[in-house]
Amino acid sequence: MLAKWRLEIILSSLVLLTVLAIVSEKTILQASMVITPQSGYFIEVYDDKRSGGDSQAEMVNPQNFQWRCTLRNKFTYPYCGFEIFLDPKREHGLDLSHYNKIRLWLDYQGPNKTLRVYLRNFDPLYSSVDIEPSTKYNQLEFSTDLLKNQMLEFSLKDFFVADWWLVEYKIPPQLRHPQFDNITLIEVQTGSVDPIGEHNFRLKKVELIGQRLTTEKWYLMIMLVWLGIIVLFLAYRIASLNSQVHSQKKREAELLEINSLLDLRSKQLEEKSKTDSLTGAFNREGIEEAIRIGLWEWRSQKKPLSLIMMDIDHFKKINDEYGHAVGDHVLSTLSNIVKQHIRVNDLFARWGGEEFVLVCRNTKIEQARLIAEKTRELIATYNFNHDVKVTASFGVATLNANETLEQLFNNADKALYQAKHEGRNKVVVVEDV
Repeated sequence: MLAKWRLEIILSSLVLLTVLAIVSEKTILQASMVITPQSGYFIEVYDDKRSGGDSQAEMVNPQNFQWRCTLRNKFTYPYCGFEIFLDPKREHGLDLSHYNKIRLWLDYQGPNKTLRVYLRNFDPLYSSVDIEPSTKYNQLEFSTDLLKNQMLEFSLKDFFVADWWLVEYKIPPQLRHPQFDNITLIEVQTGSVDPIGEHNFRLKKVELIGQRLTTEKWYLMIMLVWLGIIVLFLAYRIASLNSQVHSQKKREAELLEINSLLDLRSKQLEEKSKTDSLTGAFNREGIEEAIRIGLWEWRSQKKPLSLIMMDIDHFKKINDEYGHAVGDHVLSTLSNIVKQHIRVNDLFARWGGEEFVLVCRNTKIEQARLIAEKTRELIATYNFNHDVKVTASFGVATLNANETLEQLFNNADKALYQAKHEGRNKVVVVEDV
C-alpha cells in the first residue's frame, strides 16, 4: 500500500517544502548589519570651511554619535555633516551590494526641511586614496518630517549618484549607476533647503537589511529544482509508458509552459536593466534593440533611419543656482514630457548627464526636424517648478548611403554643437551645418 502511494508522498513532501521555502523566504535569506556608537568605527564631523564657507561643526558626544553645527551663509550652499569610516584609509570598505534596505534611528533639531544620507563607494576605476571626494556619492535626500517616526527605512534603490560628482570627475556612462560593493563611508549631512542656523543631531543606530540571495535568484532556484524534478519525472514516465503517446505530449506541454514562464520573467528583468533609474527613459543598453532594428530596416527595406541628439541648455547653471534636487527634477520632468509626445515607434533614451537621444525609425530628415522642433517648443514653454526656465538644443541627422552608425551619431553631435554655438534653444539639421 505504501509503495503504491510512494510517488504521491514524495510529491506532497516537495510541495510542502516549496511552500515552506516561499513563506519563510525572508527568514531564511535575511541578513543584517547594525552600526551603533559601540561598534568601534572611526567618526568625524565636517563643515563647509573646506569649500570656503564659515559654518562650524563640532562633536558634542562621540560616544553617542551626537554632534552640532551652525550653518552660516558665506558659502552659496552651506553644509555640515557626520562621517562613519568603515575603513579609516577610505579604500577597503564593506560590500553592501546584497543589502536592499537601510534603517536610521536619528534625532534632529534644527531649521532644515531635508537631510541627506551618502553611501560612498571606492572603486579604482574612478577613485583615488589621495583625493577624498573621488569616492562615488550614492545619495538620498529625505524630508525632516519623516523624523517624527521612531525609525526611518529606505530602499537602496532610492539612492542615486549625485550629478555634481558625475560632472566634476567626468564619469563615463557605464560607471554612472549607484554602486555599493565597496562602501567606505556612511554620511549624514544637512539638506539643500533652508539650512541656515543651528542644527543638533544624534544618530542612535544604522541598520542595513539584505538577503543572502536576491528574491529573483531564490525563486529561480526553486523553479530550477522543480524543473529538474519535472525532467526526471518525464524521463521516468517516458521510459515506463513509452506506448502512451498522449501522456508524453502532455508532459512536454508542461515543460513548454514552465519555460515560457521563465522566459517572461527573464524578459521582465532584462527590461528593468535597460532603463535609467532617475528619468525612466531607456539607457544606452536600452536603445540597442531600436538601433539594430532601424539599421536592419534601412539596409534591407530602404526605410530611413534618423537620429535626434538633445542637450539641456545651461544645465550646470541650473544645478548651481537651484541645487541638484531641482536639477534631478528637471531631468525626470523633461523625460516625461518627451515620452508623452513622441510616436510609438520612436525610442527615447538618456545618453548621459543632461544629454538625450531620440531614435526615429522609418523617418526622413524633414520629418525628424519637425519632431525636434515640436519637442523643443514643448520644453521651452513648459512651466517647471521653482520658476526654472529650461530650454534644449537639438542636432538632427539621418543615415545616408555608405555611412556607419558612428558617422550618424557624429553628424547628429556636430549639428547639436552648431545649435549650441548659434545661441541654444535651437534645432540644427546636419545638412544645414
